Amino acid sequence: MLENDHDLDGWSPQGPVTELSRASSWELLNSASFGRLAVSVDNHPKIFPVNYFSDGAGITFRTAMGTKLHDLLKNQFVAFEVDSRSAQGAWSVVLEGTAHVLDDVSDITGAEQMPFPEWVPVETYVFVRIHPTRLHGRRFLRHVEVTRHSGSITLTDSESSSAPTPDLPSALTESDGAAL
Repeated sequence: MLENDHDLDGWSPQGPVTELSRASSWELLNSASFGRLAVSVDNHPKIFPVNYFSDGAGITFRTAMGTKLHDLLKNQFVAFEVDSRSAQGAWSVVLEGTAHVLDDVSDITGAEQMPFPEWVPVETYVFVRIHPTRLHGRRFLRHVEVTRHSGSITLTDSESSSAPTPDLPSALTESDGAAL
């Protein structure tokens, strides 16, 4: 699971970024109900949108007898991603873990009480639970107006060999142009 127990502030070219703590990541997972399930079968990645319920210890979702369930039965190691964005910023949480079909009657009864949206009617379905092995999240705040540089960037020999500007992160002073 996530090692840090508090949010860690950082920086990116788009603005401040915060590596979220385990508690903050769970809080965001618990606040949403729509995410993306990522599976890999025979080294081919697949991503499925799903409605889910998070109880702060794992993710539960409902699915039909189809491709998604078939893929989960072939490879139980999955990733689950939830994100959101607004004018102020964005966040993303990724949970990695193992997925198991619920087959115990008490687990199924508990899952039937979870508040799943009814917008996709499925006649026959099963519940799947993801038990986390790793959890990590990031929050990005938009404080910097980002514009693309138009034109070419040319450095003289003295500029390319000089030390990085002390006021800027080193990623902005790289001479390969990728960060410029």
